Amino acid sequence: MLRTLLSSLHVEVREFDSAESYLASCSMALDCLIADTELPGMSGLELLRLLRSRGVDNPVILLGAEEDIRAAVTAMREGAVDFIEKTNVDFGVLRRVAHLLSDSRLPPPVAGEGLRMGRLNS
Repeated sequence: MLRTLLSSLHVEVREFDSAESYLASCSMALDCLIADTELPGMSGLELLRLLRSRGVDNPVILLGAEEDIRAAVTAMREGAVDFIEKTNVDFGVLRRVAHLLSDSRLPPPVAGEGLRMGRLNS
């Protein structure tokens, strides 16, 4: 679903089965990472903490349950650029990624390329 949604923004999407598979892939050079809080093995929040402890400051969007206010607050304190409820993932992610694409801190996409995204499946 996210791959289809993000294709409207002309972004390259790479999917990983878990946080561990993402870390093992040496694909740290993503412009944005979208991770579920409920991943098998290491959670999305644990991954965010690990990335920040390693000095990786790529934008991270966490997806979580709407009733998980504690996780949302923690995610923002740990440096996530957003916490989007899974029930709002379609419009929320599209809006946030579009904003990241227009952010002047990120280099503009080269013709034929888009923002390099990673998505961790739950």
